[in-house]
Amino acid sequence: MLQRTFLVLLIATCTLSSGCATVRRELGYALISDKTEIKLGAKFAAQIEAQQRLHPDRGLQSYIQRVTKALLPPAIEDRPGIRYRVKVLDDPKQINAFAVLGGYLYVYSGLLLIAEDEAEIAGVLAHEIGHIVGRHSANQLAARFGMDFLTSLALGEDPYQLGQIASQLGSARFSRDDEREADTFGVRYAIEAGYDPRGLLRFFEKLKKLEAHRRSDLENLFASHPPTGERIRRIERLIDQYGASGGQRYRERFVRETAVLRRK
Repeated sequence: MLQRTFLVLLIATCTLSSGCATVRRELGYALISDKTEIKLGAKFAAQIEAQQRLHPDRGLQSYIQRVTKALLPPAIEDRPGIRYRVKVLDDPKQINAFAVLGGYLYVYSGLLLIAEDEAEIAGVLAHEIGHIVGRHSANQLAARFGMDFLTSLALGEDPYQLGQIASQLGSARFSRDDEREADTFGVRYAIEAGYDPRGLLRFFEKLKKLEAHRRSDLENLFASHPPTGERIRRIERLIDQYGASGGQRYRERFVRETAVLRRK
């Protein structure tokens, strides 16, 4: 049975130029409990960090944590009870970021290397936070494996099964509705944190240009978050709907804080 139903959330945003615009959050369903999701997330995160290398620079890790923290206040209001953790994985050839159920976020150093400013990274992270708020990974796994299996996995110890599932999370494909909801959350979170919300748009447009000659590096990101023309146009409409203009890009700070990635 469905364990929890979330009411429709109406978000009204008023703008100086166009009055008030209303954005509707679709009904969200929790197929597994928060407690189970958080336990599973911790176990999957442990597997991911055993399988892959964390970037060793503490300053870089701290910087990405600060960017994420700035995005969190509205996300915590939308879904209380989740503690968010973000880490940078050290793979300069991998251009990807992904969310693990229970509040765990990962971004590859390769993605940071192709970004040009902090607003782009904030847009990507805000989108991934949106997947957690929307329970997309949790519900996807529950639909695939069943609630009983996931509950037993959360309560028990099965490193093989945990490792197998964890290795697929970075390339998990979300439904179109899930992507739309995560984009909606992400744009709002970036705006409320004071970022230029077009950062995510610029990043997607950059990915489309890179697709021709770096397809293998982008494979996981394209599998889970395809930057289609339709999606880009929808994000543009969302930004217009919120009446957002301006916002900070923090390019100089981004270049300074990520300089360690460009050192030979």
